[in-house]
Amino acid sequence: MRFYQEVTIIKTPEISPYFIWSKLYTQLHLALVEQQNPDKTVDIGVSFPEYHCFDKAKKTIAVLGGKLRVFANSQAALEQLNLAHWLSRLADYVHTTSIKEVPTHVSEYLQVARYRPNLNMEKLTRRLANRKGISFDEAQKQQNQSYAKEKGVSLEEAKAHYSNPVVKDLPYIKMKSLSGEREFSLLINQQPVAQPQQGSFSTYGLSTKATVPNW
Repeated sequence: MRFYQEVTIIKTPEISPYFIWSKLYTQLHLALVEQQNPDKTVDIGVSFPEYHCFDKAKKTIAVLGGKLRVFANSQAALEQLNLAHWLSRLADYVHTTSIKEVPTHVSEYLQVARYRPNLNMEKLTRRLANRKGISFDEAQKQQNQSYAKEKGVSLEEAKAHYSNPVVKDLPYIKMKSLSGEREFSLLINQQPVAQPQQGSFSTYGLSTKATVPNW
């Protein structure tokens, strides 16, 4: 990713930043939908420079911050995206920079993904059983073994997780489906990675594989 724009939420006492994030990200999503490839992916990714998520005194501190970076491989791609147009109605609440080159000294990278909690464990078990042609009990056993191996925990801890799944406390943006009928939380999981990875992004600018630069 060689070019970017940065959007900053302007602090105002009358309007919550969470409300502005919702409006801002809805507009970004609509803009990215306009740019999507035939496979419904895009070549534009995002990051949240002020993102923080850590545990303190047995509580999770989850902060999205007030900045958004939008990345593309070319200046032309960001010109075509035309953020200024899509965010024009929010001009009193956000500041958008011109298109800039990513600094040449960048040596850090981020993977910014959507986190989807799997709360209905029995539904996942039935799906696994049907896919493998095995019994529900056997599928449940395999699920627990897989979770224990992946997380490095005991089988008893895996069984406890199955009965009471732990959902990560992560920064999120309140969104509505494009039909306007369903409200949901877009959970953001932003993690540093050792090496850059090429790939595509969803129409939320997120990816479980592709990375964006960080500085």
